[in-house]
Amino acid sequence: MILRRAVLLDLAGTCRPGTPRPGTSRPGGAEVRDLRIQAGRVAEIGRDIQPVGGEELIDAAGMYVLPGFVNTHAHTAMTLLRGAAEDVPVDSWFNDYIWIYERNLRPEDVYWGTLLGAAEMLLGGVTCVADHYFRMDQAFRAYRQAGMRADLAWAVFGTGEGWESQLERALEFTLAHRDREPTITVSLGPHSPYVCPRGFLRRVADKAAELGLKLHIHVSEEPGQVERSLAEHGLTPVEVLEAEGVLRPGTVLAHAAAATDSDLERIRCAGAGIAHCPKTYLRFGGLPDILPRALGAGVAVGLGTDGPASGSTLSVLENARDAALMAKCARRDPTVAAVGEVLPLVHAGGRLLGLPEYGVIQPGCLADLVLLDPGLPSMQPEVCPPANLLYSLNEASVHTVIVNGRVVVRDRKLLSVDLQELYARVREITGRLLRRTSDRPMQRY
Repeated sequence: MILRRAVLLDLAGTCRPGTPRPGTSRPGGAEVRDLRIQAGRVAEIGRDIQPVGGEELIDAAGMYVLPGFVNTHAHTAMTLLRGAAEDVPVDSWFNDYIWIYERNLRPEDVYWGTLLGAAEMLLGGVTCVADHYFRMDQAFRAYRQAGMRADLAWAVFGTGEGWESQLERALEFTLAHRDREPTITVSLGPHSPYVCPRGFLRRVADKAAELGLKLHIHVSEEPGQVERSLAEHGLTPVEVLEAEGVLRPGTVLAHAAAATDSDLERIRCAGAGIAHCPKTYLRFGGLPDILPRALGAGVAVGLGTDGPASGSTLSVLENARDAALMAKCARRDPTVAAVGEVLPLVHAGGRLLGLPEYGVIQPGCLADLVLLDPGLPSMQPEVCPPANLLYSLNEASVHTVIVNGRVVVRDRKLLSVDLQELYARVREITGRLLRRTSDRPMQRY
């Protein structure tokens, strides 16, 4: 496969309005190149690369080619509960709505909810996701069908009804699926320090070390969690994770929005990273300055959408925009979270997930790519294309999406999923999920 005359942008560059540099043909010094893709990777970058042996030729003239976007923290199947708990505090969101509705969840529901989320993400340029939810065997089916790269962590609580069997199922899934699909990896997913006892956290951390798996866990989502942990343990939630062996290289910490400065230093030294989900914090009335603090501390950060029941969409670009604006407002400083600092976060999560070559376009890198058509009014003029991408992009600009060298979205159409059948199944499932069969939540926040 050859992408002809695609525009390569430097997402980390600064915006310098002016005419194109010598040797380029786009504002900001962007370069126009052909890309050859073979065996799931970028094999060659140059000019006038000629097809051989019947290679597919894709006309990318005038389009931006970017590394695929990475959603570092999602509960994808919660597409089924989008809009089900609006304008309520976080404790009510959990205890009065979501953890009651999820009692009705059936295994097959997770397949359809995940397939809906995968379709949404691929059409929005997201090629890779770290999904933390239940029944990951069903999520595996959905991602394989959609053709999307994923890291799957089966969420386990460590308390409540059936937690032992839940952990057993998660481990069975992990062992059975860890090597079944080259684009799908697995992690262990204890939910959080506030619903997982310390002994349980240690048990899961030891199992992850034994099996050579990453960990994906919620931590320090809001200040109240830190206060309660200090009162109960004399430690912050991050310090609890450190004490129980969870805080280690490759651990994805969902949120950490209330992490202290000393917590951030611990995270950096441990080689863990933060999945930053700004829209969820804004929805619950929060305005943390965690992004500039984490980046200033040298912590690895990726962007996450959280679940669509709290974040509404699975758009990584939308969360990048919210991340920049939230940081500026939290600090009351328009100079923080600059375009060249925030925009690369749309794919930085790949490295958090153990894909060191993710987020660059060069020979040998994974061919997870997005072609964006800037020919929309909101993308003009091209004074600063990176700023347009961060602040102006309409996801209708996503023209072509390639995962592992395979086209999965072509001319804005998803190739792997019958959307009308999917929508009909989702409507049926959601109607059942929202029937209150109990007033008792599956856990207590």
